[in-house]
Parts: sequence; structure tokens; C-alpha cells
Amino acid sequence: MSLGFLFIIVPVALSIFILELYFLRKTGYKFTWNQTLLNLSLGFFDRLMGLYLTERSLILIEQVASWRLFPGIEKSIFAFLLAFIGVDFIWYVFHRLGHRVSLMWGIHLVHHQSDEYNLSVNFALSPVGFMIRSIMYSSLVFIGFPLEYVIVSGYINAFYQYYLHTEFISKIPWLEYLFVMPDHHKVHHASNENYLDKNYGGVFIFWDKIFGSFVAYDEKPNYGLTSELPQRDFINIQLFFFKKLYSNFRLYGIIRGFQLLWLGPEHQDSDVPEVFPIAAKPTASKAVMGVLLYLITYRFLTTTNDWLSMFFAVMLNFVAIILVNGLSLYKSIRQAS
Repeated sequence: MSLGFLFIIVPVALSIFILELYFLRKTGYKFTWNQTLLNLSLGFFDRLMGLYLTERSLILIEQVASWRLFPGIEKSIFAFLLAFIGVDFIWYVFHRLGHRVSLMWGIHLVHHQSDEYNLSVNFALSPVGFMIRSIMYSSLVFIGFPLEYVIVSGYINAFYQYYLHTEFISKIPWLEYLFVMPDHHKVHHASNENYLDKNYGGVFIFWDKIFGSFVAYDEKPNYGLTSELPQRDFINIQLFFFKKLYSNFRLYGIIRGFQLLWLGPEHQDSDVPEVFPIAAKPTASKAVMGVLLYLITYRFLTTTNDWLSMFFAVMLNFVAIILVNGLSLYKSIRQAS
């Protein structure tokens, strides 16, 4: 994906998000700056660590892999549609594994930690997820689909899911039988018992209907995780579940600890361990400074090839993320006193 394409999509997405924030405040939907800035900081970290990860990984795979199952697949609209359907099916498998395997849930829960539902939830992602999806999408390259078809399909798939994270759209008549609608995805983000682990689809809803994971929207969702998170910073949220998985070996032994890596998250205890004694205390001034610093340094990072310049840009990116999330050692200082 060219830089030009990137710097068209990002401003459009942010503009739509700002417009949604205006209507959220005006209409009284649940919305807090603390949660929004946490989602934004997670998104900044994801983009920093996952810079072009999907695209670059697929390009590398094409360069080093000479074998193709069907090397003669010609470029056509039909081939692109098949590649697009293939990408969406892989997304469904990846997404379902992200909920049913604890080791992958530790990655995916970042996207589900928000107890508010708006477009900022799109930003709350883990860069490790991009890495895993890149490997899974590469299977389509090995089959023989043109690399650019797989890359473009992945971006369209991700961009389609952007509008699903809003309260202002429910469904589109008739299209709801083929495509995932916001109501379908609201179910997916809910912690209601009858909604748990349902509606994994990215673009097409028929995967859920075929594989028995579909549930229709019939009651107001309660968003977020089933266990409350006392730490609301972008570091602890990404690491606490892995600390829990590590602690299982000490608490239950090697065999059970290994089993718990692959079982569903419902097999874990409800304890939420703290990884680092930090707290998030975002402020408007820190957030504005952080966003501006991030946009400037990220733009520079995507255009420079000098390793020293890249290092300083990455460091400034981290400073920007810390400012947006409002991280401090307040918790440890308070406990010490």
C-alpha cells in the first residue's frame, strides 16, 4: 500500500471518528475521554509496532517462496473476488481462534477491553495480531493468488469493519443477510452471557451461520470484558493476561499450565494481575501534545530510511503514546507513601 493511500485513509477515518464524537456527546451515548484516549493510545502503539507489517510480511513471503499450488492464476475480477472471500474466511478463523484459545485471547482482548462502543474501539488492537494474520493470509499467496489481490483484500476487509463499531447504525435491510452489520458486531463485543463468543465474521455474516456461531441482536449489549480491569493503561492491558498464563505453570504445574494455554479463556481464573505499577491519568493538554507529536513523528518515520533517524522517531512515538494515555508512576508513589 502506497504512502499516498495511507495518508488518505487515515484522515478520512479520523474525520469520521471526530464527527461521531460530536454526536455521541450531543445524544448522550456513553462516552468518556479516558476510555477514548486509552483506545487511541493502543491504536498508536499498534501502528508503530505493526508499521506495514501485513504488507511487508506478504511481500517477503512472495520473494522467498517459489512454490505455488496453482502458479497460473491469472489476474481477473473473478480471481480478486475469490481472494477477497479467502481473506474474509481466514479472518473468521483467526478471529474465532482469538476467542477460543487463551494464548490468542491474550492478544485479542485488547480490542474488547472497552466498555464503551464507538469508532475509537477500532484503534484498540495488538500488533501481534497483524503478525499472525500475515502468516495466515500468506496461505493465499502459496495457493497462487496475486500478492496485490491479497494485500488489497486485507485492507478492504479491515476498512469495512471500521463502520461496524458505531451505535448510530443498526443494519441495512436485505444486505444484513449477506454482510456483517453493526448490530451483528455489537453482539460480538457484548459481555452478555448469551452473546459471548458469537458473530466472528469480518465482512460476510454467512461464515457464522455456516459454522454455528451466529446470534441475532435481541437485547441491549453490555460492552467490555466479563472481568473488570483495574489497570487502564496501554501497557498492563496488553501484558496482564500473559502474566496470568505464565503464573499458571507455577500455580498448577507444567502439564496443566500448558493445557491452559490452549483452552478457552473461561478456564482461567478471574484474577487480573498487575504487570507494572503505573496508572493512566490523561489530560486534555497531554492528549493534544501527544497526538500532534505522534502524527509528526509517524509521518517522518514512514518516509525516512536512515536507521538513526528512525530510532529517534520511534522513541518520540513512544513519548507521544505515553502522553496520550497519560501514564505516570502515580500508583507506585501512592503505595510507597
